[in-house]
Amino acid sequence: MPDRTPARPRRRTWPLVAVIAALALTSAGIWQHAQDQRRAEEREQKAAAYKGKAGTEFHLDGIKTEVIAQWNRRGDQVQVTLRAWSKKDPKYLHIAASGRAASAYRKYGWYTGSPKITLPVKDHLADVTVRVQVGGETWTKGTKAPSRTVRLSPTDNAYDGETGQELPPN
Repeated sequence: MPDRTPARPRRRTWPLVAVIAALALTSAGIWQHAQDQRRAEEREQKAAAYKGKAGTEFHLDGIKTEVIAQWNRRGDQVQVTLRAWSKKDPKYLHIAASGRAASAYRKYGWYTGSPKITLPVKDHLADVTVRVQVGGETWTKGTKAPSRTVRLSPTDNAYDGETGQELPPN
């Protein structure tokens, strides 16, 4: 007669799978909550440091330039201005951001004006990135002027657009 040993009861794996899934969902929820808390704290710090303006000075093509951003009181617009402060007057100034641009040329020996653009803003705490071009004494119409990308923050900070390095305030 064959040996009849009682069959082992089947293990039920679904409770174990359910416990693992519940732990995974709980840990994901905790991680997401921590990320949300971190973002909220960063936003609160930025709001506390809000000044509504930013600016920096730098040299391009031998011309000392200044780019300034000023947010309006409602926080729905920012005006960005490019100025040149140099003994040598630039022949060309250009500023561009978010699909808008403005330029100024030297005409008849007169000083070059300061180009300005006004941009709509959805988030008054968000930075604005602008591209600046300056043509100095040797610049001629039709040639590419030296340029620089600058990120302006409403906390009165400015950063190099390519490296992220903080630039000195004006």
